[in-house]
Amino acid sequence: MQKLPSVRQLQYFVALAELGHFGRAAEACFVSQSAFSTAIQELEQTLGAQLVDRTNRKVIINSAGREVAAQARICLRELAHKGQLPGVR
Repeated sequence: MQKLPSVRQLQYFVALAELGHFGRAAEACFVSQSAFSTAIQELEQTLGAQLVDRTNRKVIINSAGREVAAQARICLRELAHKGQLPGVR
């Protein structure tokens, strides 16, 4: 059975895609930067794809990451619409 991303991982990744910065995205999600970064790495491992191109100064969401972010937004909106996920952007 294939492992699926967690809702939390999807929320974190959408925050990263929107804010473009690990520190600011972690802060917006009310978690430490290390916990946030670990969750993003685990998401990439789960999906078997690199979603973010990282440098010392920049975070660039690559094409696979942009597609995952778009699908994650749809999933999170659906969960929120069904009352299973309060407070989704």
